[in-house]
Amino acid sequence: MCTGIRITATGGEVFWGRTMDLGLSFFKNSLEQPFVLPTTITTIPRGWKMSSQLVPWSAKYSVMGMGVRSSTMLFDGVNEKGLAGDLQVLPEATAASLSEIQEQGLKPMLGLEFLTYILTTYQSVQEIRDHYREYALVDQPFKFAGQTFEFPLHYTFTDAGGASVVLEPVDHGAFKLYESVGVVTNGPEYDWHRTNLRNYIHVADKESVQPLVLNKQVTVEPIEFGVGYGMVGLPGDYTSTSRFVRAFYVANSLAPFTRAEGIGQLYGAFKSVTVPRGLELAKQPGQYDYTQYWAGYDLTERTLYVQNCDELALHKLTLNPEITDLVYTDLNQADPI
Repeated sequence: MCTGIRITATGGEVFWGRTMDLGLSFFKNSLEQPFVLPTTITTIPRGWKMSSQLVPWSAKYSVMGMGVRSSTMLFDGVNEKGLAGDLQVLPEATAASLSEIQEQGLKPMLGLEFLTYILTTYQSVQEIRDHYREYALVDQPFKFAGQTFEFPLHYTFTDAGGASVVLEPVDHGAFKLYESVGVVTNGPEYDWHRTNLRNYIHVADKESVQPLVLNKQVTVEPIEFGVGYGMVGLPGDYTSTSRFVRAFYVANSLAPFTRAEGIGQLYGAFKSVTVPRGLELAKQPGQYDYTQYWAGYDLTERTLYVQNCDELALHKLTLNPEITDLVYTDLNQADPI
């Protein structure tokens, strides 16, 4: 589960966001979820020596995003140059052994460290296009707090200029790159989703329709003045394939908006794909995949807006590229909106 959407204001300013839909508990434990990922806003300074369960590296750029306390692993984020990205589950993702990757002359990466690596290393989508073939995901789990985590993942990257790509490790851990249409969900692979959009070319943002006259005898009047008829047939379920189509047409049917209106428009676009608790029953009784949080980014201002979806409040934090220490900011410490 998860949905990502990119929209652009009339002045060219880019806004991008994602829902984090998963059965793990991110903010508080419960009888159903005794283990909680201590999720927080993480800010990594440029030059920070990044620890890794494979090969450490140094952060070329400062980054801020949603991550886990006591770690530099990020779920999503934006760097000081305006490059943003996230990771989402992709069942078709692959990985290879360390020896296989080294034999191919590629650099092995852990799936849950790859997003952080890219955001601390590159400043634009074009740089990612130039270098993505150098990497492959290794078949080793990520270890945290005595637990091991291993998710099949793909990645979206969007920059302040509006360029956006999706990287999918579907070739024995190596990546395929797809130009993004502005939205992303989960499986199947991204090219399938882009092809599937062709089944919905009849969908449009028409405000109304005219009465239909059949055989010059029978007139069929529209219901409720025809509002929303252009979206009739848009899939309404919460599968990844349906969320992809719905997110695409909602994002591309928004009224023009200014930069000041951008986060409000982005938040509104996600209302149709936010998953309430209980709609997606996980394998274990009482555990659900649902929207744990929503994160929206103003890429021009390098500002994060985030909502823990068990609450109504939104919180805001802007990246400070001049920090010199690793900083963890809990949601209630960020500016309330």
